Amino acid sequence: MSIRTEGTHLFQSTGNEFSSLGARLVRFGQALQDPSTTVSELVRLAQACGITFKLRVVAESEGRDDE
Repeated sequence: MSIRTEGTHLFQSTGNEFSSLGARLVRFGQALQDPSTTVSELVRLAQACGITFKLRVVAESEGRDDE
Protein backbone atom coordinates (compact mmCIF):
# COMPACT_ATOMS: atom_id res chain seq x y z
CA MET A 1 0.00 0.00 0.00
CA SER A 2 1.29 3.46 -0.84
CA ILE A 3 0.39 6.71 0.86
CA ARG A 4 0.89 10.15 -0.66
CA THR A 5 -0.12 13.60 0.41
CA GLU A 6 -1.56 16.26 -1.83
CA GLY A 7 -2.30 19.63 -0.28
CA THR A 8 -3.85 18.98 3.09
CA HIS A 9 -5.48 15.69 2.07
CA LEU A 10 -4.06 12.25 2.67
CA PHE A 11 -4.68 9.68 -0.05
CA GLN A 12 -4.29 5.94 0.24
CA SER A 13 -4.25 3.73 -2.77
CA THR A 14 -3.82 0.02 -3.10
CA GLY A 15 -2.72 -2.00 -6.08
CA ASN A 16 -6.08 -3.75 -5.99
CA GLU A 17 -7.94 -0.54 -6.89
CA PHE A 18 -5.73 0.07 -9.90
CA SER A 19 -5.73 -3.54 -11.03
CA SER A 20 -9.52 -3.59 -10.75
CA LEU A 21 -9.78 -0.43 -12.87
CA GLY A 22 -7.31 -1.91 -15.33
CA ALA A 23 -9.40 -5.07 -15.66
CA ARG A 24 -12.55 -2.98 -16.28
CA LEU A 25 -10.73 -0.91 -18.91
CA VAL A 26 -9.51 -4.05 -20.66
CA ARG A 27 -13.05 -5.47 -20.68
CA PHE A 28 -14.37 -2.18 -22.10
CA GLY A 29 -11.69 -2.22 -24.81
CA GLN A 30 -12.56 -5.80 -25.74
CA ALA A 31 -16.25 -4.93 -25.93
CA LEU A 32 -15.49 -1.99 -28.23
CA GLN A 33 -13.79 -4.40 -30.64
CA ASP A 34 -16.59 -7.00 -30.55
CA PRO A 35 -19.22 -6.25 -33.20
CA SER A 36 -21.86 -8.15 -31.23
CA THR A 37 -21.62 -5.80 -28.22
CA THR A 38 -24.75 -3.71 -27.74
CA VAL A 39 -24.69 0.02 -27.08
CA SER A 40 -26.25 -0.51 -23.66
CA GLU A 41 -23.43 -2.93 -22.75
CA LEU A 42 -20.85 -0.37 -23.88
CA VAL A 43 -22.51 2.33 -21.79
CA ARG A 44 -22.56 0.08 -18.72
CA LEU A 45 -18.91 -0.94 -19.14
CA ALA A 46 -17.83 2.67 -19.71
CA GLN A 47 -19.67 3.83 -16.59
CA ALA A 48 -17.90 1.14 -14.57
CA CYS A 49 -14.63 2.80 -15.65
CA GLY A 50 -15.82 6.32 -14.89
CA ILE A 51 -16.14 7.14 -18.59
CA THR A 52 -19.05 9.03 -20.15
CA PHE A 53 -19.72 7.12 -23.37
CA LYS A 54 -21.20 9.14 -26.21
CA LEU A 55 -21.97 7.65 -29.58
CA ARG A 56 -22.72 9.52 -32.78
CA VAL A 57 -24.06 7.72 -35.82
CA VAL A 58 -23.84 9.26 -39.28
CA ALA A 59 -25.45 7.70 -42.32
CA GLU A 60 -23.01 7.11 -45.14
CA SER A 61 -24.19 7.55 -48.70
CA GLU A 62 -22.50 7.36 -52.07
CA GLY A 63 -22.04 10.46 -54.19
CA ARG A 64 -22.24 12.98 -51.38
CA ASP A 65 -21.73 16.57 -52.51
CA ASP A 66 -20.20 17.79 -49.24
CA GLU A 67 -17.02 15.71 -49.37
